[in-house]
Amino acid sequence: MDWLHEIEVVLFDLDGTLYQDGKFYKRYLELLFHEGNYAASLDEILEEMECLLEGKHTSSIGNWYHPSTDTWTRETLGDQLHVTHYTWKGTEADVETNQSTNIPVIYAGDAWSLVSIFTVKYGIEEAQRQQAFQQVRKEMLQGASSFERHAGLYEAIGQLTDVRMKLLLTNSPENTGREFIAALGSSDLFTDIVYGAGKPTGLEHYMNELMKREGLRPEQILSIGDHAWNDLYPVRKLGGRTAWISAYPSSDPSPWDVRMTTLDELAALLKDIQQVKYSKI
Repeated sequence: MDWLHEIEVVLFDLDGTLYQDGKFYKRYLELLFHEGNYAASLDEILEEMECLLEGKHTSSIGNWYHPSTDTWTRETLGDQLHVTHYTWKGTEADVETNQSTNIPVIYAGDAWSLVSIFTVKYGIEEAQRQQAFQQVRKEMLQGASSFERHAGLYEAIGQLTDVRMKLLLTNSPENTGREFIAALGSSDLFTDIVYGAGKPTGLEHYMNELMKREGLRPEQILSIGDHAWNDLYPVRKLGGRTAWISAYPSSDPSPWDVRMTTLDELAALLKDIQQVKYSKI
């Protein structure tokens, strides 16, 4: 990677980037579906969720879910974009593509967004989803999941001193995000922390303003995240560098600059940037 020496700003995401947790979604789904009309289907939902994450489902991370038709689409690289709608069982669906709807499609970017897809599919109210989200966050902080602090990563972030800025942008609201970042012990590692960042649109606006204010070129900015649509697409669109980190397989064909699966790999990347930058001094 002969471009590492150009990096002046590193953009970090929170969930799935500063920590990884492969079990939280089970508790999240339990809170959402433990009672009511779909309680009897909880085991089936959990099994389907696991298949989605492991790449054993007809759909996967990297696909798009269309709530208005309860179908999925997958994009492929080529001269022309060909989009085929298919059902949860994988059979092709005849869908009117020109139909108008106010229900936005959802990019299956990570485990959090897959849970959101299930809530939309089964009609879970937003207030109930938010309540479950707050409870999951609380239990994570209490040690009731596989969530843990990765000391090696935070050490690597702290030692990354030869870039201009290290910025954390999270869509989490400040009331939960600040407490969570404090629990990670990483509050002082960043030049700035932006809560409720409104990614992906908010990231594109933020990067444009950042480049104007700091006199930066797009290729001097590296964005690291696990949700490609939120964390990487806006930066790549503007010409920036992208690093995707996820323990899960994805159908997204985008050619990210770096592909990682573990926080150890991310720590190593940050150390490489520091070493290359330091050697240029």
